[in-house]
Amino acid sequence: MIAPLKLTHTIENTTPLPPGWLRFRETQPLDDRSPASGLLCAGPSRALHKSLLDTVNQAKEVVLLASFLLADKQLMDALLRAVGRGVRVYALNSSEQRLSRATEADGDFDQRMIAEHKAMLDELAGKVLLRSAEHFHAKFLVTDPRGETQGWISTANFNRALVEGVELGVALTRDEARALATRFNHAFWCEAERELAEKGRLAAVGKPPAELPPPPGDIPATAKICTALRDAVNGLIVRAKKELIVSSYGLDNSHAAVLSLAEAAKKGVRVTLLTRPRPACKAAIRLLREAGVTVLAHEKLHAKAIWADGHGLVMTANLAAEGLDTGFEVGVGLTGERAESLHGILRDWIARFPWRFETGAVISSEASEFCPLEQTIKDGIQNIVEERVEKLPPIVARDALMLNDAKQPDFTKIAQSNGKVLARRIKVEWEVRPPQLPANAKERKQERTTTKPGKDGIPVDSKELVGYEPPVYQAGNDSFVLLQREEDREAARRLAAQLKAHVVVK
Repeated sequence: MIAPLKLTHTIENTTPLPPGWLRFRETQPLDDRSPASGLLCAGPSRALHKSLLDTVNQAKEVVLLASFLLADKQLMDALLRAVGRGVRVYALNSSEQRLSRATEADGDFDQRMIAEHKAMLDELAGKVLLRSAEHFHAKFLVTDPRGETQGWISTANFNRALVEGVELGVALTRDEARALATRFNHAFWCEAERELAEKGRLAAVGKPPAELPPPPGDIPATAKICTALRDAVNGLIVRAKKELIVSSYGLDNSHAAVLSLAEAAKKGVRVTLLTRPRPACKAAIRLLREAGVTVLAHEKLHAKAIWADGHGLVMTANLAAEGLDTGFEVGVGLTGERAESLHGILRDWIARFPWRFETGAVISSEASEFCPLEQTIKDGIQNIVEERVEKLPPIVARDALMLNDAKQPDFTKIAQSNGKVLARRIKVEWEVRPPQLPANAKERKQERTTTKPGKDGIPVDSKELVGYEPPVYQAGNDSFVLLQREEDREAARRLAAQLKAHVVVK
């Protein structure tokens, strides 16, 4: 008879989001770059990958290869073919302990790549002279340092990151390649800790056969006797006056390079950081954003590079102590056409990277997803939708004839997130139901005086208890008028007002 009153209320979601990543476009493979300036991006066209293979295939005497890990079958086959041609192949890679530690510390690090790396070392055993050390992290390739020298510095490990990652490779000049070969020799003979003796066995490395002079400084590096790469990074950042674009997979919030970036932004330099959205970098990301740095991210970003007012640097080190202060890392400074090419690549990444970090942002009309800084993109993504419907429990009115006067829900307690969904607007739905007669209520009657003929025809007054119309009930101190028929609405209303009762239904 009295239907529940269905109500809605729309809440514009202006509650600030916690610090986190907002997605503004889909994640897509980025375009490879033309090799005209000798600067290549990793990507599906395989330009960088093919260039490395071609360099090995053209080697006549020596191949020098360094990679944190090696898990590329085509590159391994090219190395074995080179050995078959009589080319001497020397390689550097990180220790098994360092690889295991990286796997445990970083969910992005693929266990399968580690397995592939170990299998390839077994294939190379006895054919390639390979040495390792826990601090080896550089990635580069040099061939024939005393002949037709070619060389590459890569931000990517020599694995599927050459095709799938957001990475950079730089073709070196002959002088740069020869300087890098000298750097390789010093690390190979003076810094390596173990050597691949046979399949599945690494042996300790003895003392170098001769005292090697320090390598030239043409290639900035981090090594046990060198901090030139750290100096080059800090110099670019500190000298910047107008614009800095920095790409780094790893970030240490206490490192001088990161602190210098923050200071540059505070001084008015336009600073953009390109990184990967990882909780491991959360402290540095917050520090830089609070200093005014624009922070963008891509799930496959691994490149390390700096562009500062027309000068560039591509390197293998992250902005962290384990890279710029310790380890074995290399980089190459870029000027002129190569620096402009780097600038173009980084500007293109800025335009196409899907994620932007913000603190205290409200849900943007353009963003499609949000991920809290504390969580990984894999596990923490929340979809952003135009509207979410929140159904609340029904409210029972105090009076069946006054449903509109029922108290509204507390909208401040409506959560902005519902599991994996964030909404720009929240439509709250609920209904107000008429109250029902309590189960313990007893009918309340009224005393009525009637006059009836008595004996001898003399009228006699008599009192009796009769029910109300509509009926009234009592439960404790509360009175209720029971509405049973639609036509009794007005009568029930008047009676409830008279008795200070509530109209209820059954």
